[in-house]
Amino acid sequence: MSKYFTLLIIIFTAFSCQNNQKDNSVKPKLSDIRESVYASVKIRPEVSYNPQPIRSGIIKKIFVQEGDFIEKGKIIFQISPTAAIQSQLTNAEINLQEAKANYLGNNNLLNNIQLEIKTVKEQLSLDSINYKRQERLWSQNIGRKSDLDQFKLKYQTTQKQFDILEQKFVQTKTNLENNYKKALSKTNTEKSQLADFTVRSEMGGKVYSLNKEVGDFISSQEQFAEIGSSDIFKLEMDIDEVDITKIELGDSVLIILDAYADQVFVATVNKIFPKKDDITQTFRVESTFKQPPPKLYNGLAGEANIIVSRRNNTLVIPAEYLMLNSKVMTNNGEKTIKVGLKNLEFVEILSGIDTNTIIIKPSE
Repeated sequence: MSKYFTLLIIIFTAFSCQNNQKDNSVKPKLSDIRESVYASVKIRPEVSYNPQPIRSGIIKKIFVQEGDFIEKGKIIFQISPTAAIQSQLTNAEINLQEAKANYLGNNNLLNNIQLEIKTVKEQLSLDSINYKRQERLWSQNIGRKSDLDQFKLKYQTTQKQFDILEQKFVQTKTNLENNYKKALSKTNTEKSQLADFTVRSEMGGKVYSLNKEVGDFISSQEQFAEIGSSDIFKLEMDIDEVDITKIELGDSVLIILDAYADQVFVATVNKIFPKKDDITQTFRVESTFKQPPPKLYNGLAGEANIIVSRRNNTLVIPAEYLMLNSKVMTNNGEKTIKVGLKNLEFVEILSGIDTNTIIIKPSE
């Protein structure tokens, strides 16, 4: 396909410069002219991304194939975790089981303390009854003072033992609960680290390419695949820096794709990237189809003309009749003219000649 496809066959109505002289002479004619900027075109998904792992490692399993449609959140591939990560998770789970048994198990330490509290509480009740009875007897001058003191001391000792056990229960419960929470948090942390070895899709879409196979090593900087939208596509165009200032958002674009070589599609410029690519020395411009082709594939290539200016019913001559320094050859010799829009086939004439001037095609 030539760099500039024959866009102006469609744009221009038949330019048959009537000529009653020679085959190499014409008269300027009134016609429509459009100036366009050429661009190469690539078809890309409207939205796409390249999944990358958080951790490096050997790919253990791949859950998708090229061409598959995948939902958001589904597993794409897994990496074999390191022995250290697996060991840390195992240890954390063992510690969690132990902490859970100590805190919530049937034979946990709290149950034992509660049994002690129950026993001491029963003893305290008995000692209280004995002490109160002895106290009433003493108030009636019955019994000995030493007996009263002995019952009182026993009651106070049991009461103190009961208070200590209650404090022990509260403190032990707090410690066991904290240990359980710490073990649970540690296990969740280790599981989250293990989850880093499983990569899930961040969007629903089509798997366009896979860059790795099972058994390959992949680093956290490498792209595993390309996933993108399958129903909406955009056109990426690379524009030479000498032309980028001519382009505006909303400009019309005429597209010919290699896969549809006999058809012209219309698109609209909707994004102009502000930074030049230092490698290609071009600017990226994106557009969207007004009416897309029936089938599109990621990576289809083609050419485009972005319409940047247009004049209707203006004076034009064939481009090959224009000489250097904005001059044309007439029957009366060279004439300097003022030109406007230009394209590969026609030149707009602003002044210097009119529809009655016969101009001669310059020799090679």
